Amino acid sequence: MIPALAVYGVEKRIGATRILRGVDLAIEPGERHALIGPNGAGKSTLFNLIAGGARPNAGRIDLFGAEITRLAPAAITRRGLARSFQTTSVFARLSVFDNLRCAAMLAERDRTRWWQRFSGSNTVDERAEQVLAAVGLDARRHIQAGTLSYAEQRALDLGLALAGGAHTLLLDEPTAGMNRAEAARAIELIRATTAGRTLLMVEHDMDAVFALADRVSVLVQGRIIATGTPAAIRADAAVRAAYLGDSVRA
Repeated sequence: MIPALAVYGVEKRIGATRILRGVDLAIEPGERHALIGPNGAGKSTLFNLIAGGARPNAGRIDLFGAEITRLAPAAITRRGLARSFQTTSVFARLSVFDNLRCAAMLAERDRTRWWQRFSGSNTVDERAEQVLAAVGLDARRHIQAGTLSYAEQRALDLGLALAGGAHTLLLDEPTAGMNRAEAARAIELIRATTAGRTLLMVEHDMDAVFALADRVSVLVQGRIIATGTPAAIRADAAVRAAYLGDSVRA
């Protein structure tokens, strides 16, 4: 089976500093995969390379078997990969529903001309309505997105990726800044709305990681030191010594 997302021997240097040191990673279609590691391990750098925000010094990145290593972010998005950032990226002055309509218009890019996408397309509205309900924001549809709570904005962020038709999602610390109750709701929302999609997430909340991920990879000092099921990673002595420590109970 061709991996949904594959990274082969990726290296990244900034000046003389090696940030990534030959990273190999393969994620199967429909898999939920978590990338964990200490601060400074290179997780955000790897995300940035996959999404096209920077170029590696060596190596290759494939999306469903097609190389995307040197494509621009917009071109990668058009191929079905969406990234969320640690901070929300909603259109603050637009309503929640119009945010989703904007994203849904992208999904219609190959079926309608640009002027038709702004003329009340039923398909666009239907997609926006479906996502609005899926992310639990139907009651907030007419509210300006910038006035939503932080957790609601993160839900809308996820909705933008879903409405845009992405089949592969990069989620950068999706529960950061949330209390435990909010984080638990966010994980359940991600689980429910990303069924059938491929997911790679960076997350420091180990409860969230172990509750959601099918497999986990551990990045330490620019190298993947282990990949396995949550149970295997939890029990790995080398991983515990390098990163998890006492934060995870055996």
